Amino acid sequence: MPKARRAKATVTYNGNDISDDIINFSYTDNYDRTDSISLTLSDRDEMWKGALFPETGATINSAIEVFDWNAPGDNRSIELGEFEISRIGHNGTATIDATAVLITTNSRGERKNRAWVDMPLSAIAGDISGNAGLALVYDTAVDPFYDQIDQNSKSDLKFLEQLCKSDGLCLKITDGQLIVYEEQKYEQQAAVATIVKGESYVIGFPNFTRNAKEIYKVCEISYYCPKTDRLYQGYFAVPNAPDVGHVLKLREDYNSEGDDINLDRKAKARAIEKNKYEWLCNRPLAKSKAIC
Repeated sequence: MPKARRAKATVTYNGNDISDDIINFSYTDNYDRTDSISLTLSDRDEMWKGALFPETGATINSAIEVFDWNAPGDNRSIELGEFEISRIGHNGTATIDATAVLITTNSRGERKNRAWVDMPLSAIAGDISGNAGLALVYDTAVDPFYDQIDQNSKSDLKFLEQLCKSDGLCLKITDGQLIVYEEQKYEQQAAVATIVKGESYVIGFPNFTRNAKEIYKVCEISYYCPKTDRLYQGYFAVPNAPDVGHVLKLREDYNSEGDDINLDRKAKARAIEKNKYEWLCNRPLAKSKAIC
């Protein structure tokens, strides 16, 4: 008789395996921000109030193990990486939230004032990732250049996140890496799997919603620069947009006077960001070999 497939989370803290104490475990793999985990632990002896109470900067390592998943003997371990504890609570059980970026580094919490002059985004990302002790993966050909951009009372990561979003890029931190990538580039790649109704990993029914509010067919950006006495404009028309769509009109500064397509790129990013939530689908899935 085939064995029932099963999965378990494994967590180590200060070199000790605390997996057997886990009551609940969740892992959030965010596409545009820091990965995170949350767990609830049994604590009958109240060790998490005393000897196990984490110091500032304490970390945990976690993985998900599966057994006999798609077939007998299909046993695998998926490493999730290192997470720094950001919050701990206790109410008979211990609850822990942890994030993939080291929150005790000044890249996340310390607000700074700095002018970045004559630098591309990749160089800014390299400087910030290096200061945070993270390896930079710059996975896009889009590399905006800045004549000058001011970091006004923002943490390094918040500032970099703002720059990436401004030009339609995503920033993600996971397992010791700071990744800058282009969401549309990934969307154009071949599908890794097809979700088929009736397959064992498909749970329940999908929940579809459509938001017909604030859907745009065109984005127009304009900026008048008193220094050059010139009006700069950006324009993007959404492909296959409905006739009833609105025109999104914005006023935004350019990155560089020499980057003629900068505002067009920003207009495209704003339109896509506004329209991307028109259709939403919530589709519960069990872990599938084809997908993970």
